[in-house]
Amino acid sequence: MSVINLNSQVSLQEAEDTIAAVGNENPIHLVGEPGVGKTAMHERLCKRLGMKGVYMDVPNIELGDIGIPMPNHETKTTALYPNEAWGIHTGEPLVFFLDEFTKGSEAVKNTLHPLLNERRLANFKLHPDSVVVTAGNNNTDGVGDVMKAHSLNRITIMPVRKPTSDEWREWGSGNGVAPEVLAWAKQYPHAFATYTDASQADNPYIFNPKTPQKSFVSPRSLFKASNIIKKRDLISKNALEVALAGTIGNAAAKDMVAFVDVADSLPTWEQIIDKPTEAKVPESPAALCILAYGALQKVDRQSIGKWFEYMKRTSTELQSVFCLSASKSKEKREIVLSSKVFVDWMREKQYLF
Repeated sequence: MSVINLNSQVSLQEAEDTIAAVGNENPIHLVGEPGVGKTAMHERLCKRLGMKGVYMDVPNIELGDIGIPMPNHETKTTALYPNEAWGIHTGEPLVFFLDEFTKGSEAVKNTLHPLLNERRLANFKLHPDSVVVTAGNNNTDGVGDVMKAHSLNRITIMPVRKPTSDEWREWGSGNGVAPEVLAWAKQYPHAFATYTDASQADNPYIFNPKTPQKSFVSPRSLFKASNIIKKRDLISKNALEVALAGTIGNAAAKDMVAFVDVADSLPTWEQIIDKPTEAKVPESPAALCILAYGALQKVDRQSIGKWFEYMKRTSTELQSVFCLSASKSKEKREIVLSSKVFVDWMREKQYLF
């Protein structure tokens, strides 16, 4: 039986909240398109719950990777010795993440079924606080996801939607994503659309199982593109273009290279802070957006006053992008909210909110 598609979907944050609430009682199965951030949730859950994590790539597991029977010569019986990687022997609470569960062999999935229902591996019971999460792709993605009825009845299925451009940029600004990539994501929100929307049939950026493509835009591939962008000074322009195309696809790579060209013509952070009233102010929306996200990553208590001197010379759009993003950033929120120049700006621009 293919994994069913439900019409309703949740955001990554909603899925995480649900797992944190009931994941120690109901195993949650995350299903969604490739690269939307399902696997990355594991690390966040471990930090949130204060538990160690156990990650398993189920398609690459064989029965021997779960445990091996060891003989007891006195009783003339055998008992399963679980693989150390599962952490069962520690007796502590764990966050189990069984990735690509729906692509595993039936023998392995059947062996892991007690984790889903009885909350045990062989005869080893899980800690009462342990959380079990499985993940896979939509059956319409065409990547081989299958789950039988007796498995479906053991889990709570939560279809996860792709993050919006706004959601991904909020995450990316706090996780070191290059300003050029964040600005690109703002200018190309349709790169976060889904192929399940019939109106996106000709969208050249996104994953579409009906269209042969080697690379495409996803939250995961955009993060990898950011790694390339940040090291572009170490490679040739041709290598940059080829690497981006091999990460996010030809259409997105072409557009992103144009953003890089704009970024390389901007005043440096040092020029802005040293001479905020004289540093060049670009005119293009793309350049202003790159400046805003670059400042968000670099501003601190010492430079925020100088940055606001410069920023007030720019368009209201740049000002709002920076200030709204900074107020939502866990890292920068305290810096900006305790700054007089920011408070004054908020009072002056309150009509924007």
